[in-house]
Amino acid sequence: MKIWVSRSRPGAERQAEDLRAAGHQVVVAPVLDIQALSAPPPSGPFDWVIFLSEHAVRHGLEALPRAAGLARARMLAVGGRTAAVLQQHGVQAQAPDDATSEGLLALPQLQQLAGQRILLVGGVGGRTLLAQTLTQRGARVERFDCYRRVAAQVLDPAVLDCDVVIAASGEALSRVASLWLAAGGPADVPVLVPSARVAAQAVESGLRSLHDCAGADSAAWLRGLERLQRAGTP
Repeated sequence: MKIWVSRSRPGAERQAEDLRAAGHQVVVAPVLDIQALSAPPPSGPFDWVIFLSEHAVRHGLEALPRAAGLARARMLAVGGRTAAVLQQHGVQAQAPDDATSEGLLALPQLQQLAGQRILLVGGVGGRTLLAQTLTQRGARVERFDCYRRVAAQVLDPAVLDCDVVIAASGEALSRVASLWLAAGGPADVPVLVPSARVAAQAVESGLRSLHDCAGADSAAWLRGLERLQRAGTP
């Protein structure tokens, strides 16, 4: 199969290597680029610091005042990959098996939060479920938006020969659909997505063949591709 990996770098390149190793052709053409922001983070101390992506680690960790912001804080990461990037910087963090806001909210240590102060490190926009739920549980939640996503305006023509599209988030799916359909790409192209929540956006996106892979790592995409091959799609 020839696959369009639409997620941002560096994750796109890493996953492309895994897909190529499994025998697939890959076109890396991100629909969202990452742009660092220079605004300073809120002042600490915090009881918890939660990193919402590996981009949050790459663009936000050095900006946090370690003495005030991190000395007493316990660290959480949205998933194993984000935790691994933190580990590369000498920071230990726990991560849920389910690399989503729902996975974080299911952690026992985030159930009773009265009087605790939590910093969410991520990008501009995105879901509000995590902040809203933590606030409802009694926490004082603050955000440090250290990057933003910039949508691609032009489709790389090389992707139009692809058999399958990978869209790693709802925002990416929306941009993929806009660019792909505007360029005359077929609405029934198989699109692999990381969750049922993202797959539910199929009606709004205009794409008709969404496949929930229950994860956004290379193993999840490879499972999805195997299911497509067994089903004879494409």
